[in-house]
Amino acid sequence: MKAPTLRALSERGVVADGVRTVFPSTTWPTHVSLTTGVTPARHGVVANHVLNRARRRAEDLTGDPIYDAEALLRAPTVYDRAAAAGLKVAAVDWPATRRSPSLVFNLPFFKDQRVFETQTAREVWDELAAAGFPLDRQGEWALLPKRFMKDAMVADVAAHAMHRHAPDMLMVHFLCADSHQHLYGPRTPEVYWAIEYIDACIGRLLAALPATVRERATVAVVSDHGFLPVTRDIRPNVRLQRLGALRGGGAAAFSGEACFVMNHGAGYLYALDGDASAVGTLAGEIVKMEGVAAAWPRERFAELGLPSEHPMLPDAVFEAKPGYQFSDELAGDEENGAPKYRGTHGQRPDAPGNAAFFMASGAGIRAGAKLGRIESRDVAPTLATLLGLEMPGVDGRLLSEILDA
Repeated sequence: MKAPTLRALSERGVVADGVRTVFPSTTWPTHVSLTTGVTPARHGVVANHVLNRARRRAEDLTGDPIYDAEALLRAPTVYDRAAAAGLKVAAVDWPATRRSPSLVFNLPFFKDQRVFETQTAREVWDELAAAGFPLDRQGEWALLPKRFMKDAMVADVAAHAMHRHAPDMLMVHFLCADSHQHLYGPRTPEVYWAIEYIDACIGRLLAALPATVRERATVAVVSDHGFLPVTRDIRPNVRLQRLGALRGGGAAAFSGEACFVMNHGAGYLYALDGDASAVGTLAGEIVKMEGVAAAWPRERFAELGLPSEHPMLPDAVFEAKPGYQFSDELAGDEENGAPKYRGTHGQRPDAPGNAAFFMASGAGIRAGAKLGRIESRDVAPTLATLLGLEMPGVDGRLLSEILDA
């Protein structure tokens, strides 16, 4: 695989042997742990997909059409600390940042054109429109097959933000490696192409930086989770319907005793009208399904790094076996079937293949330092130190072994 930008950065910096992420190992919880230095038990972002209990409808947080950052996050981020210290931070496509008061420039990660147009700060939208960016294609390019086109624009928007706003910290989120692994599975030719494509995007962004900035910059390249291959779907809502415990769903509100919300390799069972006994019985039915590895009732959520109380939490959590992923599918009678995607994530951090990636290079980094397996929560306090900040009370540790004395 050709990745000249990443290879050059690694030769001048340090690469971890792997990164242990959080559960569920999905985009929103993992990105928030990278920036807060704590687990979901403390930062409060407990899944990509949740049930709104009041409306009895599933919500996809990754489209971010509903919640501002301050409504989601229960722990301060490294960019909050930076802003409080008078530093400027910009973000492009970074999850869980909508209307964050700590960002001087922010094009948030959405999936829908209407949401882009209504929920991006008007001054950002107008600034990018005046600069000639194709904002009318945001929603289209945010869909899985076309995210490589979005990534090219993300790199260009990030370069624009650097020149226009001169931030002390810039957070950029590229999407197509995740998208191609969902669509084609991990370690496929399409995925290696996506990594090479992102490598070129990073190279273009770095080349666009003013020389004085590039010389004193620290570059950290991280992934939020790994990827596991998939050959079968698990469809718990089909079983719940067959048992007469679930009605509705899809475009309609859920009704019945309980409903299931997928989080790829993890799954969440939410009580509706069923009491604790009924939900326990239904959880027992789901754990017997083909492809289900394990289940945890609410009193054991601490084992997973989840809070015991939170309005978005389910009543039981499940993990898929290797080769399986959960689905929200309601139609038909088949409780298992051909998968929607060929790759997944969401399982516990130690699932084989689920390690993430970390590399750091540039100012403040000790080139060639040895770095073993780290925790995703180690990233925030390390970045804070590089910015001259403190992040007390986090779960992660400062990666002092990679820092220049």
